[in-house]
Amino acid sequence: MNIALIFAGGIGSRMSSQNLPKQFLEIHGTPLIVHTIQHFQEHPEIDRIAVAILPAWRERFEQLVTRYELTKVAWIVDGGATGQESRHRAIRAVSADCPGDAVVLVHDGVRPLIDAQLISDNIRTVRERGPAITCTKGNETIVSSSGDEIDDVLPRDFLYTAQAPQSMRLSTALEIYDSAVADGDDDSIDTATLLKRYGHTLFRVDGPRSNIKITTAEDYYICRAFFDLRERNQIGG
Repeated sequence: MNIALIFAGGIGSRMSSQNLPKQFLEIHGTPLIVHTIQHFQEHPEIDRIAVAILPAWRERFEQLVTRYELTKVAWIVDGGATGQESRHRAIRAVSADCPGDAVVLVHDGVRPLIDAQLISDNIRTVRERGPAITCTKGNETIVSSSGDEIDDVLPRDFLYTAQAPQSMRLSTALEIYDSAVADGDDDSIDTATLLKRYGHTLFRVDGPRSNIKITTAEDYYICRAFFDLRERNQIGG
């Protein structure tokens, strides 16, 4: 069994839209969260989908599930105060119904440019090797800086950006999130951080650079440009 776990519990504080959470912003007339889920809905290897959503926007999301016939959405969970809490709540909901050896693909609701190949590669890597982290190769020099001065210039030959999905067995997901809470951590940056902290070997899955997360207004416009390009190429083809 393969399950997509989509978390969309943020309010989009770095976006310019003041009244609408970023996951409900539209591109080509369809909300970002729907664009994201449709990739998993249409993928033949994905069996079910869990979504952690802002409690105040749950009813609106449920309407979208019906409107867009997102039939694989089996769990809708109220998101928590942090991304970690939202992911943890969804993992617990899935764990109550599914076997521990199921593959879980943890993905951002506002990362709508994922593709089918990347989903397949994550599933295969987890089944054949272990936890899979989607990455893109760094193409610029990375520096560390704790203040105005640059502390270090890092060699970029082996530097990658961790994206999503971040995938693993369901039992592993439950273990690391339960452990984080037990250790007093309720706001880890992502699943990869917890996997590494609790001793799991991670395997890189190379993803497209276009697989961006919509965090700022600039990200939204870049994403929309990618959608426009895809639409033109489909029409032209």
